[in-house]
Amino acid sequence: MQNSKAKMDEFKSKFMDLLHKQTNRQMKIPAMGFSDYFIQTVTTDTSPSHEADATDAAAAAGQANAQKSDQEILESIEQCYYSPDSNPQLYELKKVLNDGIDNELIEVTIAQLRTQQKVLTKQVLQNILEQRNACSSEFAAINDTQKKLEESLWTCQKARSYLNFARTNLTTTSLEILASYRKREVLKEVLDTLVAIKKLRTTDVEVQKLLADHNYSAAIALLLQCKSSAEAYMQFNCVQSLSKKLQETMLLMEFQLDTVLNEMVLGFDGRKYAKLQEAYKLANKSLMAMDQLHINYISAIHSSVNSVLRGYSDPGQDDQAKPLYEQLCEQLSVEKLLPCLISLCKTFWTILASYYQVVMWHNNYKLYGQDEEDSPDMYIQQKLKKGQSRVWNDILTKVCLFLQAAKLKTLKYDQFIQVLSVVQRLKKVGLEFCGEQSEKLIETMQQQSEEFFRRYHICCVEEICLFLDNESWTQVDSFAHILQLPDFRSVRHTLRRHKSPTTALLASSSNNSPISNNNCDELVSVHSQDGGGSSIYGSYGYFLRFSEKSSPFDGGLDAAMLEEDILSGIVDEASCYFSEESDDEQKSLQSKEFDDTSNQLLVNNTALNVLRCIGRYLQMCKLLHCISPKIVASMLELIDFYAYAVHEIFGKDALVATDNLHTPRLEQRLRSVEINVLPQIKLWPLNFSSLANNELANPDTLYGLSQRIVAVEAGRSMLQQFHILQHYLNHLLPLAERPTLSSYLEYSEYMADLAKPVYTCVTSRVIDLTAILAQMAKVKWDVNHVIHQHSSYSDVLNRNIQSFAMCLEEISKEVPVPSKPVWNSMAHVATHLLVEGFSNVKKCSAGGRALMQLDFANFMSFLELISNQKYPQHRSYVDVFIKTFYFAPEQFEQWIEQQRLGDEYSTKQLTSLIQCICVSDKRTRQRLLQLLDGGISNGNGNGLNMSPQKNQPETVSGSNLSSVI
Repeated sequence: MQNSKAKMDEFKSKFMDLLHKQTNRQMKIPAMGFSDYFIQTVTTDTSPSHEADATDAAAAAGQANAQKSDQEILESIEQCYYSPDSNPQLYELKKVLNDGIDNELIEVTIAQLRTQQKVLTKQVLQNILEQRNACSSEFAAINDTQKKLEESLWTCQKARSYLNFARTNLTTTSLEILASYRKREVLKEVLDTLVAIKKLRTTDVEVQKLLADHNYSAAIALLLQCKSSAEAYMQFNCVQSLSKKLQETMLLMEFQLDTVLNEMVLGFDGRKYAKLQEAYKLANKSLMAMDQLHINYISAIHSSVNSVLRGYSDPGQDDQAKPLYEQLCEQLSVEKLLPCLISLCKTFWTILASYYQVVMWHNNYKLYGQDEEDSPDMYIQQKLKKGQSRVWNDILTKVCLFLQAAKLKTLKYDQFIQVLSVVQRLKKVGLEFCGEQSEKLIETMQQQSEEFFRRYHICCVEEICLFLDNESWTQVDSFAHILQLPDFRSVRHTLRRHKSPTTALLASSSNNSPISNNNCDELVSVHSQDGGGSSIYGSYGYFLRFSEKSSPFDGGLDAAMLEEDILSGIVDEASCYFSEESDDEQKSLQSKEFDDTSNQLLVNNTALNVLRCIGRYLQMCKLLHCISPKIVASMLELIDFYAYAVHEIFGKDALVATDNLHTPRLEQRLRSVEINVLPQIKLWPLNFSSLANNELANPDTLYGLSQRIVAVEAGRSMLQQFHILQHYLNHLLPLAERPTLSSYLEYSEYMADLAKPVYTCVTSRVIDLTAILAQMAKVKWDVNHVIHQHSSYSDVLNRNIQSFAMCLEEISKEVPVPSKPVWNSMAHVATHLLVEGFSNVKKCSAGGRALMQLDFANFMSFLELISNQKYPQHRSYVDVFIKTFYFAPEQFEQWIEQQRLGDEYSTKQLTSLIQCICVSDKRTRQRLLQLLDGGISNGNGNGLNMSPQKNQPETVSGSNLSSVI
């Protein structure tokens, strides 16, 4: 310190001396430039020998430089003089001596250099003078600093003196107190450290307790807190080992969290899931947990299906072999298909219900409370939305593989209907779950259903054949409506609504209930697709009515599934309106809408079985509206097959040909059965010889008329009941297929046309055709006078009619006799018999024609009286034939022209008529016969052919009469 002060004083004194010397000099520094006097005084080193030359050169240089300012002279100084590394002397010598010794150049250069030196020196001095004030202020600051240093030095010296005094005066006791305090603080710090280490050691136990209580978030928080605390004591070896153990505990806890998260797949617990999500949030792994959750769902689907299938597989299989899913499906026995499918659907429901609750939980709770697009909650929502489709598609794939590999076509009807019901419910579950229509499932089920229905339809037809083979053709009592049949039980309310197009609307308005809510099937087509992802049940969907513990597939093996509306997904179920009615209201409404239920219908066992088959078809049509056209066509085939069977059994044993009794539409339907149905039946043709040789050949029973009536009227009742289904079938059919059904049902005379050949087989035997024709041939028709007494054959014919009426009375005690078609058949046979007999007349006079009219009038009055009916068509048929004898030639020729284009009379009858009328006019006769032969294409016409029929004894002899009725 003393040395530095001495040096500072020395430096200060030297500098002050320099300043004093400068101030004592009497120098004159001009403001601008130097005078010649100054130049001469400072120039002291010029030699005497060169003084004159120098003076001249200096004068010349002075004149030249006088013209330049100081600034220009300063700027003319070359750059090398400012560089510390340059050598100016050598530079100037080289520049002057470069071209040899030039004295003048040397003098000029010396003068220039001196001028530059003077200007530079003057500028330096001027700068020093300008900075003198700043220098003085700086020295003043230095003096102040020196004073402060002196004060600081004094303070330090005083402090040292005080410290020496304190050191000498403080006692040992005071120092011991300070040492003890310091030791206590150190011990407290050590104790805190030990407590923290102890807490770290007991963290594992506390974490396990929290995990046992499912308090995952507290466990995560505790671990994170301990991990943060451990970082402050990492200098201890024990803490380092504890930190590693905490890290392992963290990993084990994350594994346990993943295990609990996996349990959510098959058993969702809202409280436990909330704690899980809070724990993952604290661990900053919420997004990873969501990805892991989706992996768990997909894995659960694949593992659960194999587990379910192995539970239904053959226990004798090798446990070492692990067959594929498709192989397990193929190895299932038929009786295990339905239980296995229901178990699969229950398992899938558990997974879907759990996923649905996860989605609902995240919709109700936000983990991060942010609505930005890049927030974790938005990522989770998008992930769940995409995951819904993926989970459902995986389930759909498994179900479709099961349906394709399983032998569904070998199932029984009830089992297959239950399969359809299960699949339909699964489809609705998928629609409610993610809004998908499950087209792949529908397509797969459509293929399986087509195969099953094709086989089942053949089985139904063969079943009808068995009923036909064992049919007694007697009336079944206590049948009034198809709703009595158990096969129509599931569509009871639906058929009531579809009985007429406005029934549903009236029912809805009477109960003040919105049509859109209660009778939605009236406003929504079966074939329409539900838009969006809304549930069909709205707020009453499966996911709100059921949970993981119960499912829509419970009770799938009992009759309850068939009794309820199994078509709830196609929006044509019994609807909320009917399900909310009381039983009394339902019965009241049913009695109002179906007044005909109090009238008993005439049916037989076979017709009832056909209706039951139609009822089963209807259930399949409800569930499989995609193949509804094929199913409805098969219903019509069943009706046509019954009509064909009745025609084959009861319409082929007539004594007259009945071919032209068939209308074109009836012939078309019978032909369709022969082409489309019969080739598929192994049991056809059936053996009806016992029936034909006994009841149908017994005159005491009118040749089985009661059996024939039961057969025909049962078909009529069956067709009448089928009309009840028309509106509902139109509801199930696509628009393009509805005209086909309407066209079929527009043929209202179907059974009436079928009854004609059937009843003709009886009426053609009741009348002794041969005897009456023989008696008519014996009558003398060419009389010259008018006879007032009818012929004897008319009495015989009337007695046959009377006997027939008496037999009908007896039969009516057993079965209701449809008098109109039966008596119409009798009138048909009798009138055609009369025309046939009249056409056999070779010669006839006007009196003979009057006798014909008398005989016909007598017969018709008796027939109308005993039958209590009128027959204008049959009366006209005979009247026109008789009155042709009174036609003028031109009128008769015109009538023949009309008849040759029709089929009312046979060719044989018209030929005989021409020959009888034109017996004396050969030319006219030949012309009309040629006209008739060239125009009539139907050789038999509409007459009476008494040739014996197939499988009938030849009971008629005599004339070979052509024609069909």
